[in-house]
Amino acid sequence: MNKKMIYPFVLTFASGLLLGLGSLGTIDYTVKRAKKEKNNIDKYISPDDLNWINHQSFEELEINSFDGLLLKAKLLKTSHDSDKVVVAIHGYRMNNLKEYGKYLKFYHDLGFHILLPDNRAHDQSEGKYIGFGWLDRLDCIQWIYKIKKYFNKPLQIVLHGISMGSATVLMASGEKLPNDVKCIISDCGYSSMIEEVQYVVKQTPFPNFIVKPATWLSKYRAGYNFKEASTIQQIKKSKTPTLFIHGDKDDFVPTNMVYDLYEVCPCQKELLIVEGANHAESYSVNPELYKKTVTSFIQQFVK
Repeated sequence: MNKKMIYPFVLTFASGLLLGLGSLGTIDYTVKRAKKEKNNIDKYISPDDLNWINHQSFEELEINSFDGLLLKAKLLKTSHDSDKVVVAIHGYRMNNLKEYGKYLKFYHDLGFHILLPDNRAHDQSEGKYIGFGWLDRLDCIQWIYKIKKYFNKPLQIVLHGISMGSATVLMASGEKLPNDVKCIISDCGYSSMIEEVQYVVKQTPFPNFIVKPATWLSKYRAGYNFKEASTIQQIKKSKTPTLFIHGDKDDFVPTNMVYDLYEVCPCQKELLIVEGANHAESYSVNPELYKKTVTSFIQQFVK
């Protein structure tokens, strides 16, 4: 999630509800696709990473979602034969390269093919409403089967999600996944959409009761409500080993949420709290620790 985008939309839908300026319009501002999407990846990654990316060749893949949307992804393949794939799911109002540009060489050097979907209602993918992980979990599973079909052989798949992408892969872990999925890297995900919205609203001058009508309107408008989008309930059903990562200075998805998720996760798990890192900044604040921890975790399950 992009904090600079979230606070304005909360203020907007809150003021709309309180002043009676059109609640449907205000919930649209929360879950509706952004009118202007900037593909300014140079603001998110270093010049060296951008230069490296510009020398890579990406293949375009697509799927049709369960509700009829055309969703697109980029695939960066390794230069040698490999059965290792990372499926990298981005956050709210981001896109695949803006979110994961800084991670690509890291995974590429580990010998992974990298699948980079654009979430529904983001960048190259169709969709009017953002799924907040709940609808995206089903899209993620479709991408898993798409990449299995593409390579047409048994794979070793890692799911990596950041912010809303983290919620997406954790929600997907509560569904039946193919044996090819070996582990999950969950970076700064929220415990549930309803708790995340309530937390953000508390940081504004507006009362918490605005969340209830917003929840109802989301169901009416976007086909799901915030209560449905529960990461913590989904992860209780998970069978996939998971590494949880969170910054100890995260004031957008509060750090306590990762402890709640970690506690209920019933499968093999590890936890990394990165000192000094705010939301989605753990890699940038301490890249060596991040890479070392992720590599060590993955190597337990991907050979």
